[in-house]
Amino acid sequence: MIIPVGDLNKRRTTPFINYLLILANVVVFVYVYFLIPRDRVEPTVISYALKPSHWTDLRTLFTSMFLHGGWAHLIGNMLFLWIAGDNVEDRLGHLPYLVFYLLAGVAGSAAHVFMAVSVMPSMADVPTVGASGAISGVMGAYLVFFPTSKIRFILWLIIFVRGFTLPSWGAIGFWIASQILMASHQLDGIAKDETAMVAVFAHLGGFAFGFGAAILVRMFGKNRPQKHED
Repeated sequence: MIIPVGDLNKRRTTPFINYLLILANVVVFVYVYFLIPRDRVEPTVISYALKPSHWTDLRTLFTSMFLHGGWAHLIGNMLFLWIAGDNVEDRLGHLPYLVFYLLAGVAGSAAHVFMAVSVMPSMADVPTVGASGAISGVMGAYLVFFPTSKIRFILWLIIFVRGFTLPSWGAIGFWIASQILMASHQLDGIAKDETAMVAVFAHLGGFAFGFGAAILVRMFGKNRPQKHED
């Protein structure tokens, strides 16, 4: 098992927006799965999830971003947000980062809705939850802003544990290649079981938005002064 655990990219500010986003996701998860009656969990999730065939309920474009299907789904998403979000917030600024994050999530949801309604109708009535579209946008921006930054991983094989690093262009590049392959399998009808229900086009849509937005920032935005150490 290969687990990302952090990066070696220093930041200059406290990423309190990123912390608040992670906290919001965790609080919503705990509330939905542990604090409301068990018989209300599924109706609550369905009510706030994004359903492509009912995409005109625009509130779900945002509410679905703060819902997750289980612990693994939540932890995986929050881990990637923890690793990449602080540096992207540091580069963009606090309020612009919040706007960017939400827009990336909406872009990912829009891509998923379009593909589900027009190309893969079997997914049109499936409730969709997760912050993956927004976090994919953050990863796209991270790749543009910090292409050579080192990302730390742990290789865990039962009793064997070893750490190593990869440049972000390699790690994120491998991830986006896997998403494109999965999307291809879904379009060809090859994907089965849970893989067939992954909203992979939300990942690709969010990533494309984040990558494109970050390029525009690099082209036209002001460069923040770098922190120098003696």
